[in-house]
Amino acid sequence: MRFFNVEIFVFLCIFLFSCNAGILSPPRGESEIKIREENGKRILQVDADADLQKAIEIARGGDIIELHPRAIYKPIKLANKDTKDFIVIKTALDMDSDCLKQKNALAKIATSEGHLSAVTTATAAHHYRFVCVGFIHVGTDYVHNLVYIGTDSNKVNDLPHDFEFDRCYFKSSDRGITRRGLAANGINIVVQNSSFEGFGYPQEETQGIAGWTGSRNIKILNNYIEGGAENIMFGGSDPASPELIPQDIEVRGNHLNKPSAWKGRVTTKCLFELKNAKRVIFAENYMENNWDGSAFRITVRNQDGKAPFSTIEDVSIYNNVIVGSGDGINILGKDDQFPSQTLRGLKITNNLFLKLGGSGFFGSGYFVQISDGEDILIANNTVFNEGNIVTFHGAMPRKFVVRDNIVGHGLYGIHGHSNIRSLTNEFRNNVIVNNRKINESDKSFPSGNLWVESYGSLLAEDYTVLSNFKQKIGREVGFNPALLPRKLVDFIVKPKTKPII
Repeated sequence: MRFFNVEIFVFLCIFLFSCNAGILSPPRGESEIKIREENGKRILQVDADADLQKAIEIARGGDIIELHPRAIYKPIKLANKDTKDFIVIKTALDMDSDCLKQKNALAKIATSEGHLSAVTTATAAHHYRFVCVGFIHVGTDYVHNLVYIGTDSNKVNDLPHDFEFDRCYFKSSDRGITRRGLAANGINIVVQNSSFEGFGYPQEETQGIAGWTGSRNIKILNNYIEGGAENIMFGGSDPASPELIPQDIEVRGNHLNKPSAWKGRVTTKCLFELKNAKRVIFAENYMENNWDGSAFRITVRNQDGKAPFSTIEDVSIYNNVIVGSGDGINILGKDDQFPSQTLRGLKITNNLFLKLGGSGFFGSGYFVQISDGEDILIANNTVFNEGNIVTFHGAMPRKFVVRDNIVGHGLYGIHGHSNIRSLTNEFRNNVIVNNRKINESDKSFPSGNLWVESYGSLLAEDYTVLSNFKQKIGREVGFNPALLPRKLVDFIVKPKTKPII
């Protein structure tokens, strides 16, 4: 009996020592996640040195995960949870303030060495909202996607869905390479009021935002976005099936920029590119400083030769202001390398293009370059271009109409067509500015258009056509700034260097 008591005593000593040493204490990460109730919601408060991934794992739909200001957290993977309510992840700041003006105060989720994204998603993960959170690449390695929404599965039901980013900060690495800020390969993704900075490198095809498989119902609203090769792009890699073609996309009210420090140092191609997409609206954006190439590239591409169903359909580009680009719009209606479908339904209306070609921008200064395609309307644009109005190459487009524009003639006007004068149905009611002083005998152009000697005689300070020219041509021509939101008009009249968000 006495021996038994000694055993009990020894066991109790070991047990107490173990507890004291933390062997049976809760895991460190969980112990630093404090949970409280507030207005009927659970708040998961994550300390600066806590495990954010653990908070993701224990969170339920409707929870708020509150991050410590200025803290830097390790990469996370967003789990697939049984909920229809958003899990909100936010910095513990006054949400009524403009948190992008205090970027240093934001909690940040960082990449780690080994090419890992800051944020990735599990298959079919859904309903996460980030508010006032930073995403940063701090290493010297190569990271393909700072934030990756997507899955390796080729099934639509496996796609991540319902993600929101509001007042968030995406920053590339100054020492390594961050190929893109956000890969949006999911359904119901909203990116608004956020800032993408960097994402431009030499000899690298980089983007601020891109999607290429499963991107559906995407809204990119009121952001400042930098990107090297493309600021925003959809397509560029082959989806496994037609149902994974990027579709139902709205890009509105953004400021797309390539900083002046990038000129000649960063690989640049365009500001907005579509290679494979359906039902796209691109409207009310301010775009500037495309140092090399065309502002828009609307080119059907079966990128790797494995997706002959690749297409571009039903795209509307309107009410945008473009300031500075080597060229205007490059349209390729059918892939010239691999089998593809034909572009159908492209409308480019009521846009203002300033400084196409010349003025430090590398390109020929054309307004439109086009090959193939069907049902294309280019109308009511005002264009300050150094190069041709339209350059045709390859197959001729069908149902192609250019009307009611104000545009410079450039060197050749319409180039690449065997019988320019026959294009009276395609080219009509345009105001052609003789900016290259073409002699009257050299003018070869379809009838039904008005020639003037200079922009100066045509345009008022707000870029509207003077009434006498409206009367001469009998209808509204050129860009109408009255259709733009106020903040975009302010950019035209009094250009600013700060983002419009």
